Amino acid sequence: MEQSDSKKVKKYNRHNFFKDTYCVFKGAPLYKIVKRKPNYKSESGSSYYYTTKGVYRLANHWGRAATCHWRLDSDYPAEFDDLKLGFAEWEDFRENLTTEDAYYIVVDFEDKKVSYMHKDNPAYDGVAVLRTADATRKLIKQIKNLLETYKWAKYYEYEDLEEFRKEVITKLITTNITLNELRRELV
Repeated sequence: MEQSDSKKVKKYNRHNFFKDTYCVFKGAPLYKIVKRKPNYKSESGSSYYYTTKGVYRLANHWGRAATCHWRLDSDYPAEFDDLKLGFAEWEDFRENLTTEDAYYIVVDFEDKKVSYMHKDNPAYDGVAVLRTADATRKLIKQIKNLLETYKWAKYYEYEDLEEFRKEVITKLITTNITLNELRRELV
């Protein structure tokens, strides 16, 4: 059975991974690149080390990088000049679809962290609503406020703030309701 063109996943490599892509790099220890020279150094100071399986990126800035959205998921501390090393396999890269509903939000309620993922992520279960990059960014900002503060909740009746917080945020992630609409609904 042949795949349609719209379902084909673009293949990325050292020659095209930096063109309009989304990727979550996994943190890596600096010893992985210690005896290597970078294959490429960007104007912003990031260094790239290519392997057959993927790319290491050493940088002090993550998130938006030119036309890409690259996040770093790492527990490794920055060792000097806020530089952190991340590794991504070539198949981890996805097309950065800024105007399409291609991103969904994930919240770690225990650590109070919010992030976004691409719809092609194998872990996507279809429950979270897909949004454009801009809509996702705006909602993440609101969710961070809900996670990190408590003043917003003083106008509502609830028994357990953490459970109430989880209920409100989950509704925002899994529906197209706006925060203002939800606030009116909760009164």
